[in-house]
Amino acid sequence: MRLRNDATGYGLVTKTLHWLTVVLLVLQFTIGYLVDDEGGRGRGRGRGEDSGHGRGRGGDDDYTFGFGDGDDTLLSVHVVIGSLILALTLFRIAWRKLTPLPAWAPSLSLFERKLATWTERVLYACLIAIPLSGLALFFTSDDLLAFHIATHIAFFVAISVHLGLVLKHQLINRERLIGRML
Repeated sequence: MRLRNDATGYGLVTKTLHWLTVVLLVLQFTIGYLVDDEGGRGRGRGRGEDSGHGRGRGGDDDYTFGFGDGDDTLLSVHVVIGSLILALTLFRIAWRKLTPLPAWAPSLSLFERKLATWTERVLYACLIAIPLSGLALFFTSDDLLAFHIATHIAFFVAISVHLGLVLKHQLINRERLIGRML
């Protein structure tokens, strides 16, 4: 199998980066919601005395970014995975500039092509904004919490459009569009 994309399809590097991102995102959102549900961020929910400010900076709870007990371990893993997603996304963008895209699937309409382009842009923006705002929340204060949540919503809307387009062509149009990325 070829490493780089060409006019006939995606290469091994692009496919690996795509599916590695998917796996990390599933882990990240699962851990993120576990941390939130258990009050692991300490943002006024379930911790009482600790507002969660100063994590990673030797704050009141003397948190040193090590793998501690319980919620702190989940939070540490969440931060590490978020950082990996950010780095992977930046690498994906660079890789995208170095290798051509394959031709559009012939069955995609002009509207679907534009929708796919904009969806991809929003997804990449979210894959940068979510980890950056998450890191800012971790190292500073809750000032960006609303932005962090808003970027999650934008991400879920964009991923729904992305998956909807793929599933439409896979299940309704009976095309093997998903095969391009497998």
